Amino acid sequence: MSPPISRFSHLDAAVYLLDADTLRCEYANVAAQRDLQYSMAELCELMPRDDVPGFAAESLWSMQSPLRAGEKREVKGKTYFRRKDGTIFPVAVRLHLWQGSGKSLLIILANDITRHFTGEISGQVVQRERPEGSGRTGRGEAYPPAVISNAPGMVFQYVLHEDGNHSMPFVSDQCVNLLDIAVKELQANPALLLDLVLPGEDRESLRQSRAHSAASLTTWNWEGRLWIESYRDTKWVSLRASPRREPGVGVIWEGIIINVTQSRRRETELKESHERLKEVSSHVMAAREHERIRIAREIHDDLGGNLTAIKIDLDWLARHAGEGGSDGRKEGAALQAKVRTVSHMVDRTMHSIQRICRDLRPGIMDFGIVAAIEWESGEFAKRLGIPCEVVCAEQDIDLEPDIAVAVFRIFQEALTNISKHAHASCVWVNLHAAQGQLELEVRDNGCGIMFPDRMKLDSFGIRGMIERARLLDGKLTVGGGQKQGTTVLLSIPLVPEPGDPVAESVILLSKARQP
Repeated sequence: MSPPISRFSHLDAAVYLLDADTLRCEYANVAAQRDLQYSMAELCELMPRDDVPGFAAESLWSMQSPLRAGEKREVKGKTYFRRKDGTIFPVAVRLHLWQGSGKSLLIILANDITRHFTGEISGQVVQRERPEGSGRTGRGEAYPPAVISNAPGMVFQYVLHEDGNHSMPFVSDQCVNLLDIAVKELQANPALLLDLVLPGEDRESLRQSRAHSAASLTTWNWEGRLWIESYRDTKWVSLRASPRREPGVGVIWEGIIINVTQSRRRETELKESHERLKEVSSHVMAAREHERIRIAREIHDDLGGNLTAIKIDLDWLARHAGEGGSDGRKEGAALQAKVRTVSHMVDRTMHSIQRICRDLRPGIMDFGIVAAIEWESGEFAKRLGIPCEVVCAEQDIDLEPDIAVAVFRIFQEALTNISKHAHASCVWVNLHAAQGQLELEVRDNGCGIMFPDRMKLDSFGIRGMIERARLLDGKLTVGGGQKQGTTVLLSIPLVPEPGDPVAESVILLSKARQP
């Protein structure tokens, strides 16, 4: 048995026959086609897609449940349909369930009840007033009141008319909670929303994002701050809306505004925590370098001075040990041998002290970073017999002392890694400053470093270099592959960005500790 389609063809009410299991359109009479502005062929092809037309599938599923359960023979209700031109309109519907052999059809009789509402926009856009809780999502589908009322923010429709005026035909009840403005008040004066936005960067970014969305018909995305007078506080909100252009009307957005204050505050607190941690790390690193300098001075001045005095006394003993008779000469020879032994030990100790002082703080650092890099490269070549070629166009690069020390330590660690792991036969160093950036490149022709090796938990050398670079607001990368050698590239700003507390604290600490 087939449903009596001919019975519906001449009704004034819109009639739809939908597959009850899939909601696919099987038939729509002339009134239905006129209401939705689609032909029956188009409706059969489009439905039940989520974006067009505006049948609220969720509402239809829930409304037909009593029919399927046999609890009712007819279900009445109200919902919203969307026309082909994008406008939405309220309808009163009656649903019946027809069941045939192996097929069930949902019969919908829909009456447009727009006449019960006032305030049409230009005669062709959505109505200014609708039943409480109605609305649409950013993609334009019509949703039942429950969806709007449970939305996590304020659902709205915003129209930028061709004459430059704007209006808000629909605003959900969340407007009061979010903006502390009544729905009708905001609809009567949409400029109130812009007035809440903090003047300056926030308000300008809102205007620019709206203009860009209107010009390109891309999603309107904006995040900014609102001043809520009743709270005497600011709120961070996120706006997301989808636009469409209607001839003779303008650009229409449907979307949602969500309160993101808590997440923004957490982000701010986390960022401030990171900045404080960077400040502490910078202070500790700078303090450690200055402590090294102090220890080097103490070792050089105290131990070095004492050993020098011992060396002088030993030389005196050696000169006078052979005086006297033959017995004295024999004893003197033995004494001279002992003095020479002790003197050699003193010499070795003095060399060790010089090396420790040099490692703690090379005196060459007083001559600038370029001289220090060249000197360390020469020492590396002498120790290991590996040529280390340095290229630098500048005679010197002006750096704050603590920053210069950090760059030098990174360079030392790069050479240490080459000596331990690279098995290289040549090293190339390139140091230059350009466009406000200092770049140091250390490259070898060794066995290379693989990505898993860089990610090892015990790769403290590489991690230390990266951390030092990060504290200088710079970046350090380690690249290379098997048998391709390894390249360490450091890039740091020569001038700290305005308002950067970490870089400024490093500079201030450096200046404060200069003798």
